[in-house]
Amino acid sequence: MQYRQDISACLSTTIGDRGVSEKAFSAALEAAQDALAWLRAEVDGGSLAAFEVCRQASDLADLEKLAGEFRQRCDTVAVLGTGGSSLGGQALCALSTDQTAPNVRFFDNVDPATLDRAFAGTAPERAGLVIISKSGGTAETLAQALTIVPQLIDKVGESLHHRILVITEPGDTPLRRLAARWNFAVRDHDPGIEGRYAVFSLVGLLPALIAGVDGKAVRAGAATVLAEALAAENTADVPAALGAAVSVALCRERQIGISVLMPYSDQLIKFAQWYRQLWAESLGKGGAGTTPVEALGAVDQHSQLQLYLDGPADKMFTIVAPDHAGTGAKVDAGLADELGLDYLAGRTVGDLMAAEQRATVDSLVGEKCPTRVLAVDRVDAATVGALMMHYMLESVIAARLFDVNPFDQPAVEDSKVRARAYLKAAKT
Repeated sequence: MQYRQDISACLSTTIGDRGVSEKAFSAALEAAQDALAWLRAEVDGGSLAAFEVCRQASDLADLEKLAGEFRQRCDTVAVLGTGGSSLGGQALCALSTDQTAPNVRFFDNVDPATLDRAFAGTAPERAGLVIISKSGGTAETLAQALTIVPQLIDKVGESLHHRILVITEPGDTPLRRLAARWNFAVRDHDPGIEGRYAVFSLVGLLPALIAGVDGKAVRAGAATVLAEALAAENTADVPAALGAAVSVALCRERQIGISVLMPYSDQLIKFAQWYRQLWAESLGKGGAGTTPVEALGAVDQHSQLQLYLDGPADKMFTIVAPDHAGTGAKVDAGLADELGLDYLAGRTVGDLMAAEQRATVDSLVGEKCPTRVLAVDRVDAATVGALMMHYMLESVIAARLFDVNPFDQPAVEDSKVRARAYLKAAKT
């Protein structure tokens, strides 16, 4: 396994009455057995392409070739998209250490000040675009494209089409028509994959490959977690089922309505934001669900930990704990001793990070806060692929326990309809 999960500090046997009781947890875990059986049947029957895609390899050579063309032609590649069209790619690109790769920048909002600086410092003839919208009608993405593309064409001409790619599902949509207008290449977004579950498809992998991230390793990490979950006979052997059961049981029995994900790695903050959308949009229906919050260790020990330890007892915590010990630069021992900092003398910054994350876990557990630990040896493509599959499985299983559909988002449509109406009214 690329990670190891410990949920013991979520249970009443460890933290007392603020933890979930054995009875409530057992009931949730039994219900998760049915959810896992349903999930197994759906995947094996080919109905959940978002999960099945991580086991594919036939498309990787084509994606790697396409990414190579962007890498050759571009110094900056802007990814236009929002929500599931952006967050998975951002999470994977945060792993890049390739100094030769183009600067992959994500524009997932329509803040005019940000868009005005989209290609600042980049020669227009070395700029590329990947435009992603599953529906082909996402207003924010279309507005981005309809402002940025004409500006670039004014500067470099229509030869720009060699450096622009559109990803959208088949059909006659505004984004397809835009691509045809300027002869942009188009790749199909699988209609059977919802945006927030699309990270293992070209939606997440192509930006990652452009940035120099190992796409094969991402999928391999995910495929391992999926295979072990589907092969397990008992939910107690499936980390995602355990996580879903404890989350739902804490919500129902202890009114734990907030789920905090706190990785101790800068490379994982975008992963935490990806989780936030996945969990919120998959579960928050009909009064069900818990509210996801991302935090970053050790930064948020100085901004949120006071509330977490001494505020309302309404949160479950998940600490993602890489093995930082012994890594990074070493503190000058002589200088530390001179300043009276003997505890830092000769230590690495990784030693400090390891001590910080251990201290946070111990403090949370000491205050009887339900706390799960996901320990990882390293933060790399395979590990993040594994963690993403874990949370995709956990989200779907939790949705089944809450009796909601994990793949729709009906409430979101209301604000989209209102926004379009406001714009039409403003024109008249």
